[in-house]
Amino acid sequence: MAHEAQGLFRLLQQQSLGDLPRERIDRGATLISQGSTADAMYLVETGRFRVERDGIVLAEISAGSVIGEIAFFTGETRTADVIAARDAVVIRIDAAAFDALCAAHPGLNRAIIEQLSGRLASTSARVVPDPGRPPARTFCVLSAGGAPLPSGFVPALAREIGHYHDVAVITEDDFETALGKDADPTSDAAIAWLNDQERAAEVVIFVAGHEASDWARAAVRQADQGLFVAQAVRFAEPSALERFALDTLTEDQRRLVLIHPHRQSRVSGSAPWLDSRMPFLHHHVALTEDGADIARLGRFLAGRAIGMVMSGGGAFGVAHIGIWRAMTEAGLPLDIVGGTSVGAAMAGAIALGVPEHEIGPRVEQIFVTSGAMKRITVPKYAFLDHTVFDANLADHYTATPVEDLWLPFFAVSADLSTMRKRVIRRGPLWEAVRASAAIPGVLPAFYTSDGSMLVDGGCIDNMPFRDMHGLKTGPNIVINVQRASATKYNVDYQSLPGRAELLRKTLLPFGKRPPRAPGVISTVMRSLLVGQAETAGAMNPDDLHIRPPGLKGAGFLAWDQHKLFYEMAYKHGRDKIFADLATSDNPAKIALRRAAGLGS
Repeated sequence: MAHEAQGLFRLLQQQSLGDLPRERIDRGATLISQGSTADAMYLVETGRFRVERDGIVLAEISAGSVIGEIAFFTGETRTADVIAARDAVVIRIDAAAFDALCAAHPGLNRAIIEQLSGRLASTSARVVPDPGRPPARTFCVLSAGGAPLPSGFVPALAREIGHYHDVAVITEDDFETALGKDADPTSDAAIAWLNDQERAAEVVIFVAGHEASDWARAAVRQADQGLFVAQAVRFAEPSALERFALDTLTEDQRRLVLIHPHRQSRVSGSAPWLDSRMPFLHHHVALTEDGADIARLGRFLAGRAIGMVMSGGGAFGVAHIGIWRAMTEAGLPLDIVGGTSVGAAMAGAIALGVPEHEIGPRVEQIFVTSGAMKRITVPKYAFLDHTVFDANLADHYTATPVEDLWLPFFAVSADLSTMRKRVIRRGPLWEAVRASAAIPGVLPAFYTSDGSMLVDGGCIDNMPFRDMHGLKTGPNIVINVQRASATKYNVDYQSLPGRAELLRKTLLPFGKRPPRAPGVISTVMRSLLVGQAETAGAMNPDDLHIRPPGLKGAGFLAWDQHKLFYEMAYKHGRDKIFADLATSDNPAKIALRRAAGLGS
């Protein structure tokens, strides 16, 4: 579509446009409103725009493209809002101007029709069920809290992004060298120069620094995303420059980077930084010699971050860890992890930094040794007593806030207060795991301090890859431990015993056994997965969908088989999934190896 739009732009640009009016559109201003009359179309001379409908970003339009031409030619009202994503200059062409151009250049009208026909065919052929997060091309680095930026941070970040894209770093000195020391960063000439830097490189890093200068404000206005870089050891309120950035950048355009002097085992104090800056995502970065954290940040900004999404599935969830081990041995880094139900539990252990070989023994302690999932209680709030389970979760996962984890993490729960999905990215880790795994009827719902009633995320989304798409671009490993095949239950319904007979068989377990039929927990867990079997079809091409093998006949509560589930998944990942990583033409594997720097 962008190629066709640029072709139309060139057709029009070849004509005599010098006398047509040019309009300056400031960042955040609306050029076209949904539902308005299409009395003109626009050529983007400099700048960038986003197309929105009902608050959802549908597309981005850059310099060298045309805006509003469809409605202009069809006479229909505008179908979306077009908002300046940075300061821009456009050329306005109304009906009279267009008629004059066509009269002066008889072939123009037909050429434009051909261009639009080609674009319509191309657009109709595209189906994007889950567009995810649009990639950013320009970043503004500004110091949070008023302290200078750490020495070497920007060059190191540029090197990491440079593994994937052509990168330009633009400072105030570069601006003054190009336009003069007294140049006004808000002038049309400055805007044109700034936008020229975007056309010259795939990714541009504008360095604003910490002073609220005219240059720094111009750099903020030019950014798709602002990187608020803070020295994490000492909290500080937003500076004057930050306050300007907070007013200019929406929440989904803010990214917080918390710098640590070294990589200690535990982080603390992230909450006030988040509460005062409200970024959509934050990163902990230790400027250590191995450079692992800055490399991870570089992959996020380059749109190459590797995510892992883990599904619910009871005892089969331990298979996630086997795949994680195989993935690590294949040389793939992990940049962000999230999941539902037991998937959230396994993802939380990884994000907490629990070594792979320790996770199995912890599963043994929580689900087998403690007997947490066998403590039947008076079924007023749920079938099982939750207290031992909760105590074990609190012991192993601790009250460490999710926001203080080195590795970004999220858990999915179903909020019965709002009847919506809740993506948990703040608060104590053990509570996030508990809320995501609160199987309705089996365990009591988890109640939060804000009055929310949270239950198992499998009720609403058992494979939350769309939530991962909303946080970043780049390849993902989506592990699905949900049972793959349909199951037949040869049960004589008439033989199911009533209450009195069940009590007798419980007290006197002799004689004829009751029919083998799924129990309460198995039935509830299978119910959670109804209608979610076809979600894999909505994945992106760079999502690698993995379904580890299961043990035939094993149930959701076969926690005593966790070692076997783990080993089967590890061998499957090692021998079947990642063995051909270096040579496979699978789009997801290609994206993974490129992101990991393992080849093209």
